[in-house]
Amino acid sequence: MPLGPIRIFFMLFFGIEALVVFGTNLAISFAMMLPTVWNNFKNNRIDFKLGILFLISGAIIGPLFGGLLSEYFSQELLLLIVTILIIVSGILIFQVVHFPSRKTASNETSNIKNIIASSLNMGIGALGGSVGMVLGALRYPVMINYLKTDAKSASATNSFINLIFTIFAFLGHLITSGVTGNSHFDIKLFIPLAIAGFLGSYIGSKHVAKYSNQFILKTLYVILFIMGILMIYREFI
Repeated sequence: MPLGPIRIFFMLFFGIEALVVFGTNLAISFAMMLPTVWNNFKNNRIDFKLGILFLISGAIIGPLFGGLLSEYFSQELLLLIVTILIIVSGILIFQVVHFPSRKTASNETSNIKNIIASSLNMGIGALGGSVGMVLGALRYPVMINYLKTDAKSASATNSFINLIFTIFAFLGHLITSGVTGNSHFDIKLFIPLAIAGFLGSYIGSKHVAKYSNQFILKTLYVILFIMGILMIYREFI
């Protein structure tokens, strides 16, 4: 995950205009996903069958739609919805780790399940595109809890989806910016954060194989709760 909510929290906290934050964060997320996807691809961790399903709905259609409509909805309301969903996602991952279902996971995924998962992912894509976040965290419960995807495969495939997501969401923001004349991007903000994010993502994705699925999931829900707390804090400052 490029951890957009944490970056967005600090950028908004320091008074940067919301639309600039949203568009710039997408560009930073793209830079972060490049080395992550490359390392995951080299190590054959990406499930392209699952990725294509999510790609069409949540990395192309949803994000482009969200980016195009980024100026037509209340930004505060959208951020509040994102905050609630991040906390819910953390709870669902916590449940998988500490209170796993006793049902045996099937190796086959039904067409109905695919349609439902794809629809959920489209909604996540549209919401994320509008607020400049890839919201990879919200896809984890769909992939892990619902589709029963292995944690490492879900992480790697999510990075691939995130990469494509950022392109189409940012495109939507650029089109909207051209129509309204409002800036959605700051190159001076982008360059240092993108370089730092690129290096950090390269190091993290290169060494992910050293960690167990349980460790990855525990780290994930802790990060989700931290992001949720920061976003809640922002609502009251």
